[in-house]
Amino acid sequence: MYTRRKCLRSAAASVVGIASLAGCSSNRSEVEKTTTKQKTQDESMSLEIQHSWTQATEKDAITSLFEGFQDSHTEIEINEQTVAGRGGGNLQTTVKKRIIDNDPPDSWQSWSGQNLRTYVDAGVLQRLQNGMLQKMGWNAFSPISKQLTKIDGSFVAVPLNIHRLNNLFYNVEIMDEVGIDPHTIQTPRMLIDTVKLVEETTDSSGVVHATKNVWPTLELWESVLLGEHGFETHQAIVNGEMRSNERAVRESLGLVDEYHEQSPDGIVSSNWREAARQFQSGNVAFFHQGDWAPAAFRNDDFEFEIDWNCTAFPGTNDQYLLSMDSFPFSKHSSAKTALFKFLQYVSSVEAQQRFTQKRGSIPPRKDVPASEYDPFYRRQINRFRKTNTQLPSIAHGLAIPPASRADLTSAMQDFTSTWDVEQTTREILTMFD
Repeated sequence: MYTRRKCLRSAAASVVGIASLAGCSSNRSEVEKTTTKQKTQDESMSLEIQHSWTQATEKDAITSLFEGFQDSHTEIEINEQTVAGRGGGNLQTTVKKRIIDNDPPDSWQSWSGQNLRTYVDAGVLQRLQNGMLQKMGWNAFSPISKQLTKIDGSFVAVPLNIHRLNNLFYNVEIMDEVGIDPHTIQTPRMLIDTVKLVEETTDSSGVVHATKNVWPTLELWESVLLGEHGFETHQAIVNGEMRSNERAVRESLGLVDEYHEQSPDGIVSSNWREAARQFQSGNVAFFHQGDWAPAAFRNDDFEFEIDWNCTAFPGTNDQYLLSMDSFPFSKHSSAKTALFKFLQYVSSVEAQQRFTQKRGSIPPRKDVPASEYDPFYRRQINRFRKTNTQLPSIAHGLAIPPASRADLTSAMQDFTSTWDVEQTTREILTMFD
């Protein structure tokens, strides 16, 4: 029977499939080798780039990046291939299948960290040599961005942008009405109490949370876990110590359940964009989401610091929980010169500024001027550069192996169907035993 669990686990299973490529390719005849994409003798000047930035501001961002590249590299054609779907799953599955079929794109959008290990273990990425790194101005990149593109001692991808995930957006007027400064809400438990206070004393909704897709709930669970149980517990779970942190897993799921119960009935099963519009309506106090969300506020009469503001999710003020997109350096590209020129451009101040300003994110480079950004993202850049604790995300698979993230996503998918805290706790613990 083809169940949802099998479907979700197929992404993890495909890791084994692509890892077998190295062995399979060695058995081909010489004729076959010379006809494959990997062995093409006449180097192409056309680059096939695959990504999932297909909507609104994200589409504007990648379009701006490609336009900037082609303005200075008119001899290179960009063959853009898109895969719809949030959360990275559809794109990852498509790229893995293409690798298995011996037809990978020249490069593709990829979350960094442990997500890149899948491709390294399959033997489809190559090392960026020191000379290449120097041309990219590698020393200008933040330490965490370099760390997240380094697998087994080699840099194999170029960082493009960074998102903070532990954000709590709030309505300024509603907070003034209840007389609470959101910065004084110190724990996720206190946040739930404040949400209930809003519901009891105003005509507004306390919170909006979308559950049409699983990833917002997975992100929320990680922020709650970090805020309620701290950095050491988060890192223990990153290291696979689920069983010894059973109480933290259970309590965090319980708080997520309470949080979602306060969300307006009409929006619960909607996606994050619809939830964001509900927050923009001015009748919702709190909204947890990645910092791509404010990019969607720009075209509306909804002003930063006047109508809305943002603080770190309660209990996580000293942590910058992050995700990072990158473009890998494919070993099997038939356009290696063109690919390096593209990656060199991606690494530039101009490219990172072009992309992040439209996308709603911050640049991994330290020398991109914060003054060029609007006030909210200027503040995000400054907070990122000043914080001492920059944490790769569990939810986006930067901190844990792909198979573990697939299992966790599967458990969270069940959770958003049943909201059964005990059952989901047992499921997660069993998966990680």
